[in-house]
Amino acid sequence: MAKWGAQNLGGEGDDVSTLLSKDAEFQGTMRIQGSVRVDGTIKGDLISTQTVTVGQTGAIEGNINAEEIIVAGRVKGTLVARGRVVLESSAQFEGDLTATKLSVAEGAVFRGLSNMGTPKAPGGSKTDVKTPEVKSERVAAA
Repeated sequence: MAKWGAQNLGGEGDDVSTLLSKDAEFQGTMRIQGSVRVDGTIKGDLISTQTVTVGQTGAIEGNINAEEIIVAGRVKGTLVARGRVVLESSAQFEGDLTATKLSVAEGAVFRGLSNMGTPKAPGGSKTDVKTPEVKSERVAAA
């Protein structure tokens, strides 16, 4: 499996083990053992053991569960990060999120609820975290 360094893809230290290019489309549930960068389109859930990066041309309609989630493109669904969620200035996110840390850049669009805290996995599995019960206030565009 090829690996692309963070210097080529805008990541922050993790090697990207999977790349979905901007002309690719995927439907269904995708499970990745490692980090993934999405520049294409996914309709379905994405589960990763490391970092999920949604590039500026990336679009996901579904839930994302990962150690860290970085969004520069469009996402409609639920984000669950065991670490942090980063919404970059070009991000358009609609849905709820749970993370231990949240960074929203000026210009990012966020329509939904946020819950700061450690997500709890049913049955002790870190990669099969279900959508948590969210108790927070609505946040508008940054």
